[in-house]
Amino acid sequence: MDKFEELLDDFLTTGEITFRTGGTVSDGKFVKAHLSNMKAEIVDMKEQLGLDDGYKFISTTTPNHRWGFTFQLLYPALTGGEIQYKRVNYPEDINVENAVLVTTPSFLEAMRKYGDLPKINPKIIMTAGAKLEDITFEFAKSIADRVIEIYGSSESGSIAWREDNKARMRLFRGMKVLENTEDYTKIHSDYSSCNPVILEDRIKVYDNGEIEFLERRGRVLKVQEKRIMSSDVEEELNKLEFISESYCLEFDRKLAALCVLNDEGKKFLLENDKLTLVKKLKSQLTDKFEIIPQRWKFFDEIPRKETGKFDKDLIKELFGLNLSLPLILARQITDGYADLRMTFINNSNFFKGHFEGMPILPGVVQLFYANWFAKLAFGIDCSQGQIRRVKFSNIIKPLEIVELELKKTDSGVSFRYYNEEKTFSSGILPVKSFLQE
Repeated sequence: MDKFEELLDDFLTTGEITFRTGGTVSDGKFVKAHLSNMKAEIVDMKEQLGLDDGYKFISTTTPNHRWGFTFQLLYPALTGGEIQYKRVNYPEDINVENAVLVTTPSFLEAMRKYGDLPKINPKIIMTAGAKLEDITFEFAKSIADRVIEIYGSSESGSIAWREDNKARMRLFRGMKVLENTEDYTKIHSDYSSCNPVILEDRIKVYDNGEIEFLERRGRVLKVQEKRIMSSDVEEELNKLEFISESYCLEFDRKLAALCVLNDEGKKFLLENDKLTLVKKLKSQLTDKFEIIPQRWKFFDEIPRKETGKFDKDLIKELFGLNLSLPLILARQITDGYADLRMTFINNSNFFKGHFEGMPILPGVVQLFYANWFAKLAFGIDCSQGQIRRVKFSNIIKPLEIVELELKKTDSGVSFRYYNEEKTFSSGILPVKSFLQE
């Protein structure tokens, strides 16, 4: 029996299940859900969403979270749908007729960004975990008959939904807003035994049962004895001419900003250097905030978990790296294969002293990033063991555009730095272990 079949069977037998959650009021806790509450949630959703019977439910999420468990397993089990236990890891895995795709905004955003389309378009896309951006909502509508965005939490269950990014969300029948303030929202949920549920989200409630999500609270940072609302800094950063998305955090007692550059920002960085870019960005924030970011990193996306929430651990890892990050120009990741187009900026710290007057990319840096991106793409740690068949054929100079190709095999991960004209280096990284979720 599949482990998820066992999970569903145990729940239907015992009548309760425990989920791990990031929490609405804490850094994480365990939340117990009961069958009677979740049955009520399914009944209301089936009626209010008007989902027909007979769909096949496929998912990019894991049933270990309430969102995935509810829609990948419990909803089809109680409504006559067909459960597809094989997990969708890549867009090409979406190959089932008459499917409901249960997914997250981050998966849809990656599909849109890299132009990866399903082999067979799903009939319905259901998404939750974070607010779906308008451009991603429109993309989802282009590949499915219906797109249903759910707003909820592990503590409360499903709170509201919408099918149009221009519309407000509608509360599910089992939800009642008890108190709505600038600091929190208190609700009663028929789908939960944890009542009342306190949400750190600021929402606007309308008399007709609609709500408008305003902002997620709880990201107040304290830097140099001063309180900073990270979302305010991010909002201003995202308005700047070179930035498309940003995330702020406190790192090493300083305000840090992880930024995704748009095409103009990448062009400026390539024509200048990181120091010049940072100086320009700082100058545009000085009059807006008492404290502005002192640590800066530039990446091609803000890392997110499978649930769609920010991957804070990976973001902190990016700032903890002692090496300068390459500028990622494009990436393609499929099952067992990855290809990243990148370049190494002029003033990257590993060029200093290597060598004076003619800087080149050290071999140890090439090996480090081959392993680091293999871990990012495949969840495989290749940092220990003997690297085999290593060959450095040509030098990589600053600003040279190169491709890093990674291929996963049973015995390791092969890597190759190359461009259209030549191969720079290659080898096989050893596999230590598969990382646990």
